[in-house]
Amino acid sequence: MDLVAGVRKEGSRGGRGDFKWEDVKDNQHRENYLGHSLMAPVGRWQKNKDLSWYAKGDDSAAAQEAANARAEEIRRIKEAEQDALSKALGFEVLPRASGAGLTGANAVVQAGRGAVGGGGEEGVAGLGMNDRIGEKREKANR
Repeated sequence: MDLVAGVRKEGSRGGRGDFKWEDVKDNQHRENYLGHSLMAPVGRWQKNKDLSWYAKGDDSAAAQEAANARAEEIRRIKEAEQDALSKALGFEVLPRASGAGLTGANAVVQAGRGAVGGGGEEGVAGLGMNDRIGEKREKANR
């Protein structure tokens, strides 16, 4: 006899189809059910209350503005800590662009120049191979 070949019993096993949270409200052992306080609330204080308030997000504009302000403050603190660490280790602290709207690679190139829009191509400590090529030209010109 092969027990795996077919279903042994037909129908709803375990009473899953017959379960109702309304029946749990009237049951004397309602505390034994997981989620009974949310799915089967009983009592005056729970009437017309939002029992799942903690699971809902806050979509208000004030909350979004507060989150953006906090992120900006954290960014400024991290920059200050990075500058302090660079100074303590003896590295040159580069001046930061003051919100010129530069992001990504543009911000890196501008940071290499020291000030936004300042300086030309000559005399600028560039990033990458251009700096080495400039050194070789200077040595050749001497």
